[in-house]
Amino acid sequence: MGAQEVVVGIVAEAFVKFVTRLCECEKLKKLHERDFELAKVAEEVTKALSDGREGTFGPVTIKVQKKFLGRREVKVWLYGNEVDPNTLLAELSKAKSRAAWLLSDCSDHALIEVLYPYEDRYLIEVAQRNMEEIKSLCTGATPKIDFGEAPAHVVEGVMKGVEAYLSRHAGA
Repeated sequence: MGAQEVVVGIVAEAFVKFVTRLCECEKLKKLHERDFELAKVAEEVTKALSDGREGTFGPVTIKVQKKFLGRREVKVWLYGNEVDPNTLLAELSKAKSRAAWLLSDCSDHALIEVLYPYEDRYLIEVAQRNMEEIKSLCTGATPKIDFGEAPAHVVEGVMKGVEAYLSRHAGA
């Protein structure tokens, strides 16, 4: 095996690790969609609860009923199910934490870090430029990758990596 084949194999291995991590993140984001949805409205919902204000905020509905002697009763629904306001606040807190963790661990920068040990700036540039297109591998599709000025070993390695990933994850 010549030097070119060795380098192509290393690039392919790096690319498969990158795609594997990318697809793990895509799966986690889909699995925790509700957390992102709740995290988006958490601040507004918390403020509405503290102000005693009614409203619908994404998956959360708040109703305030005036009771005897000016007292108020707050009723809260999360995804159509009535919950205690404290339970809602706990769910909002958990959702914000999970969403922040995922946004950090699955940021483009964190994903690209998988490639840093390989020290190939062309491979890193190809991954950065094609991040959205490469996500299609997660659903078993072959991406159309823009290689730009990447040298032959990167082009061959990435193509070999695409084939390797698809063959290992066919039907997954």
